[in-house]
Amino acid sequence: MKQVFYGGILALQFLTRIPLRIECGMDEKTLKWALRFFPGSGLVIGACMFVLFQLLNDILPASMLSLLLISVWVYLSGGLHLDGVMDVADAAGSNGDVEKKREILKDSRAGSFAVLAVIFLLGWKWIFVHNLLLIDHFGIYLIVIPMLSRLQVLMHLYGFKAFQTGGMASFWKQHLSMKELIIAACWLLPFMVFNWIFCMMFLLQILFCFLFGRWSEKQFQGINGDTAGASIEGAEIWNLGVLFSFFLFGMV
Repeated sequence: MKQVFYGGILALQFLTRIPLRIECGMDEKTLKWALRFFPGSGLVIGACMFVLFQLLNDILPASMLSLLLISVWVYLSGGLHLDGVMDVADAAGSNGDVEKKREILKDSRAGSFAVLAVIFLLGWKWIFVHNLLLIDHFGIYLIVIPMLSRLQVLMHLYGFKAFQTGGMASFWKQHLSMKELIIAACWLLPFMVFNWIFCMMFLLQILFCFLFGRWSEKQFQGINGDTAGASIEGAEIWNLGVLFSFFLFGMV
């Protein structure tokens, strides 16, 4: 049970900026449980946004509420995944060869492509959230989408090879097996059983995982921590877009 508890804490420490001053062991079982708790960390983020939405939905105008929700979304993740988006955008936008792109991934400086990528990503996220506030029970989607996106990073790590040893992606990948992936997916079962929309979002996210993973292989001949972080942000905007499409066609 100690490894289960420490695994959950480690997942929260790694994927969120929630202050948890608990030292966790880094043994094999703890790391495997941490991977299994990745969607659980998304549940915590989603639950915070759900409470905020429920408290302020009838008070704030939609434009302000959507910006507040996105701000809290970014704050709780510490902007870690946006950093991955920025690095990947700069590298892919360089039009250099694979080695050049990998060098840019390691560069902590933000270039013009990084800035543009974040502006458009947050802009589209705001537009989607602003319009989706009209959906009945939108709060439940605010819980599920962060969970799906944290499952996405596990699929990204499991399905594609890391191009460097010793990196963050390689570190987590060596502890990840199909068992961890299946257990992690079980976090979403209670939601998918009662709502077919969540089942469709899950299936379509598998498509996104395949497309983004193949694109990463084409650009960098593999994946790393930056592409993993970018895949989380990508999955969130993808799922918001999918949900918005369902909304346009009157399916939700």
